[in-house]
Amino acid sequence: MKTPALVALAAAVVGAPAYSQDIVKSTIVKHLETSKAFTIKVAEAMPEAGFDFKLTPPQMSFAGQMTHLAQGLSYFTSSFTGAKPNPGKPASMNKADVIAFVNSSFDKAIALVSGLTHEQLAKTYKGEEGEQSGLDLLLGMLDHTTHHRASAEMYLRAKGITPPEYQY
Repeated sequence: MKTPALVALAAAVVGAPAYSQDIVKSTIVKHLETSKAFTIKVAEAMPEAGFDFKLTPPQMSFAGQMTHLAQGLSYFTSSFTGAKPNPGKPASMNKADVIAFVNSSFDKAIALVSGLTHEQLAKTYKGEEGEQSGLDLLLGMLDHTTHHRASAEMYLRAKGITPPEYQY
């Protein structure tokens, strides 16, 4: 005869991986939503005339940083669908078009991550960086976004603009 405590323990042990993966997925989505809001604030802080600004000639422009950041979301999430990355690009490199592209790219990434299955999170994917788990890809996506947003903040500082206060 099974006691209720044993049944509860067995259920907890069996359900732990799925529960843990649900926590991981919801945490990544939460951070993507925060990252989206903060990235948009950084982009909005740069005046239109500064979107073509480069810190040095070989670097991307501010608009290029924002666009590359947004395109990276597609690169990291494409493994989950098995499709070739197709990040698209903004209609132009002006402020309104770049911000619209960043918004759209984050929305697509958030929707895709929200729908990931436990199997997709645990699966190993082959890519340019070698083999990575689904979790590795998601963490890499967040890291890539942070890296390029931080670069964009330096562009703001070089123009004498104080970046928006950091959001976590």
